[in-house]
Amino acid sequence: MVTGDHPSTAKAIAQAVGIIPHDMHSYSDEVVKAMVMTASEFDALSDGQIDQLQVLVIARCAPQTKVRLIDALHRRGQFCAVTGDGVNDSPSLRKVSFFSLLFNIVISEFTLLLF
Repeated sequence: MVTGDHPSTAKAIAQAVGIIPHDMHSYSDEVVKAMVMTASEFDALSDGQIDQLQVLVIARCAPQTKVRLIDALHRRGQFCAVTGDGVNDSPSLRKVSFFSLLFNIVISEFTLLLF
């Protein structure tokens, strides 16, 4: 999950929708830190380190961070869906699959006009 929200807000949302577990106290500090990080922490990682991450929530995300995450998912052979409603979302929207682009046509005509 990638969001511009504060890390604590991102963590709460991710827990509510089942992306990360509610019982974070049963995990090591290192694992917890890897589950929820800021964009600046993510950006400091090498591609190899990113490829080793299992569960991830990135808070305070910038456009280039979204693109880097999409690239990492594509290296894993994963599909990626992105929604967005502003100019800052256009770089990541250009990187996603056709199906998610169609989804975005319905969600955000404004963003697609930026292409």
